[in-house]
Amino acid sequence: MTKIASSETIIHLLHRLDDVPADHLESEVLDFKRWEGAKKSLSAAVQMAICFANAEGGLVVFGIRDNVKGRTKAITGCERYDLDVWRRGIYESTRPHLTVEISELEVPEGNLILVRVPKGPAPPYGTAAGLYQIRVGKNCMPYSPEDFQRRQISTGALDWSSEVAEGVGEDDLDPTEIARLRNLLRAHRHGSHLLDLDDRDLLTAIGVLKDTRVTLAGEAGQEKRSHLSSLPFCSS
Repeated sequence: MTKIASSETIIHLLHRLDDVPADHLESEVLDFKRWEGAKKSLSAAVQMAICFANAEGGLVVFGIRDNVKGRTKAITGCERYDLDVWRRGIYESTRPHLTVEISELEVPEGNLILVRVPKGPAPPYGTAAGLYQIRVGKNCMPYSPEDFQRRQISTGALDWSSEVAEGVGEDDLDPTEIARLRNLLRAHRHGSHLLDLDDRDLLTAIGVLKDTRVTLAGEAGQEKRSHLSSLPFCSS
């Protein structure tokens, strides 16, 4: 996991602004933002908060022009802001709500605002307006809840087979296939407690039903397909 920069690290990086613009110093966990007034910059902070929270966390430094070389030109500082307003604004403008650490960093050129965003424990995160983004390299990229689910499935963090199969109901389950399942249990696991369950409880126990809704666990084979016509427990 990449470590998020400390205030001391930022002070050290600022010395390099005479040689390179700030955007050359950015990373997957560090971003510099110019100061555009308290309201507009707070809006940018909200977007950066979800961007970092959906990835590995990160630090946003406000008060630095990221495309200018030369420390005195790049560092503009921030003015007429209220850190409590920023904390509350970011919390209220994110879904689920995000609590971030906001602090000031005094440098000779002015005050900088540091917004430290932890990795979110319950992604995906979006703004109240419905914007979802994730940090990829040095950029914030579109990231919808559907993208998050696909990523969870591909990494094995989400059990794909437990997802509900749209368009298939409990009434579509084939009694013949359920009877075949019981015969298989008797032949190979004759002492299983599953045989004592009624059909609904049996199918729930093996993952074919979830809250009385059919899941993808009954889909034929191991392929993760979206079409459901070959569910072996469903009648054709």
